[in-house]
Amino acid sequence: MLKELFAKNPYIIINTDIDGILSGIILCKYCNCQIVGFTNSKDTVWLADNYNDLYKYVYIDMFVTNDKAICIDQHVVAVNDTHMKNIIKLGNKFSPQSDDANNLRIFSSKGFKNKYPFGTVQYLIAQLESEGVEISLPDLNTPVPNSKIKIGDLLHRADDAMKTSLYAYKSNADFWWKWLDDKAPNGSIEKMKEYLEIMESSSVASVNADGMKHKKKDYEDHKKKIVEDIKEKTKNYFKEQFQCKSSDGGFNNIIDEHGIILPNIEQYCKSVALLFGFKELTIPNHYVVHSGKACRTRWLGIFENDFLKDYTICGHKIFSYAFIYGPDNDGQTNFSFTIDMK
Repeated sequence: MLKELFAKNPYIIINTDIDGILSGIILCKYCNCQIVGFTNSKDTVWLADNYNDLYKYVYIDMFVTNDKAICIDQHVVAVNDTHMKNIIKLGNKFSPQSDDANNLRIFSSKGFKNKYPFGTVQYLIAQLESEGVEISLPDLNTPVPNSKIKIGDLLHRADDAMKTSLYAYKSNADFWWKWLDDKAPNGSIEKMKEYLEIMESSSVASVNADGMKHKKKDYEDHKKKIVEDIKEKTKNYFKEQFQCKSSDGGFNNIIDEHGIILPNIEQYCKSVALLFGFKELTIPNHYVVHSGKACRTRWLGIFENDFLKDYTICGHKIFSYAFIYGPDNDGQTNFSFTIDMK
């Protein structure tokens, strides 16, 4: 599936956050992919010189509505079962939400509650291993230079996999770790899962060290404290070393006024690549900007007809979107989308 896809089309556009960067590195290292663009998943796509078609290359960690666009992401994007079937029928949109006929996840109370809760990078690793690609992860306990974190902390920062797995969304996370593990015969998923299991058992031992009897809440609070501390240290690493603008290692802009990639962006990508044993990462130098308008709103039933007909909302063409909260989260702006991309 993906192995054959990248043999035909190795050109990828990656998200600027840590999930996108990690995913891009894995694909460049193991599938000989080439980064030809970036996106901030909000209002901008940057395409390298001589790569001027928004729909010709493979988007990593972002869903794009155009029927020709190839996407690999992990977001909930289907409004209902019929919509999901139409997306699957295209054959060029890949996601854990649609990968298994028994585990389809749509914008419904049950579908969103049980959605895939990790990053695109975990899905990519599992899927590539299922296709015979041998992924070799570094020792996850290796310290990250100039930081207070380990490689395992960085890897599990992608879409908050650590937080999800250890306390915030644990029962659902346990299901999906098994789903990934069943896909991945070479053990990379097991290696990631073991890192978290050791962290959890260490947390329990730490609470029990005083020899006193404790309540379940004590264990949960301690795990939460550990995870939040690691998140803060990871955010500081992103900010201090690469001037990232978001806590998940993201950027709103990657170029200067001349279209040249900013030095800290290139350093960011190559530094993370080195941690994963990849010294040959190539980042294009000059980019053309494609801009749209980022919007968020509460999903309403009146949007559905035009949305399902031609991906428009209030007369505006939707370039990309994701449902970011479930339908039961009243008052939440649960539909994030980009319109009028040019």
